[in-house]
Amino acid sequence: MTEINPVNFNGVKIKGPEKMSKAENLIEEKTKTIISKLHARAEREVPDYGDFSVVYEEFKNPDKNLSASDFMLKIYKPKNAKDEKFRCIEAVAYALPKPYKSEALIAQGNKEEILNILQDEEFLDVLQNTFTRLSANLEDM
Repeated sequence: MTEINPVNFNGVKIKGPEKMSKAENLIEEKTKTIISKLHARAEREVPDYGDFSVVYEEFKNPDKNLSASDFMLKIYKPKNAKDEKFRCIEAVAYALPKPYKSEALIAQGNKEEILNILQDEEFLDVLQNTFTRLSANLEDM
């Protein structure tokens, strides 16, 4: 059997794909979990029409390289919305015990559109990138 040479023609060692760090993997798993929990709660607690209490899920940040201590994903109806079916999804990063937080509106629409967004495969990547950006915003405070 022929042995594979790990050095290419330019004398550079070939590396395989890099593994995610444990903290990155934990954030991905926790993000998946809050998305699925929020989807289940939204089906039950978010009405098609009218006002409702904020529905949210949150988790502690396991990655100490990020400045945020906690992350939250919430669904709410804005106070000044004229359309009674209007809903928003917002991501929030906290830097506890300091009273700092950074927020970003991710999506908006009616209940059905919000539920579809939460089930979208690309939403996990969007949310993780948003959490990273929000954590970077907290570094500037």
